[in-house]
Amino acid sequence: MKKNGAKSVAENNDPIDAAFRSIMKKIYLIDNMEKAEKELRRFLSKMDNDIKDVLLERRKKFCKNPMQVIELIGLQDYLESTDPEKEGMEYKLVMAKELIQIGLLLQCVFYWTKISNDIKAHILAPLYKASYAYELALREETSNSIDSANEKYLNESIELASYALDRAEEIGLLDELRDHIKRSLENITSSMFN
Repeated sequence: MKKNGAKSVAENNDPIDAAFRSIMKKIYLIDNMEKAEKELRRFLSKMDNDIKDVLLERRKKFCKNPMQVIELIGLQDYLESTDPEKEGMEYKLVMAKELIQIGLLLQCVFYWTKISNDIKAHILAPLYKASYAYELALREETSNSIDSANEKYLNESIELASYALDRAEEIGLLDELRDHIKRSLENITSSMFN
């Protein structure tokens, strides 16, 4: 399996991405989860309408891209067929990425558009923390060694992403996502034969 890399924060010059990476870092650095949620709620409530429109378009593009679901299935297949004891760090890298990908795909389900910013922040705060911890882990990864990735940050990323998904499960979002993935796979299969 190929190693899953990521661009560093410094490499990304897109102003919207830069703004979101900045808020992810800010949320990550707030140790208390309730305070992190409060900061994220404040950010969401004060977001400029033009930025909201751009983000909505990007979310639509992300959600319509079948490769996002295909990537998730590939990550899950790897995790199901691989011995974590043998693969060690690579297994943890894939697990963290899989959990974060699930978190991102939650925003593709219809119910997501109906929930309040308070509930979104309740789920996104630990997810943003997980995403930033994942980036921190990858910063120490070299092209020669997956094992150079920082295990402390990887463990933190997995724990926080799992926490975010537990919160999503509580309000039925994961059931909605399973239906979304099922429909997406059906559409992908149908398009292959048409």
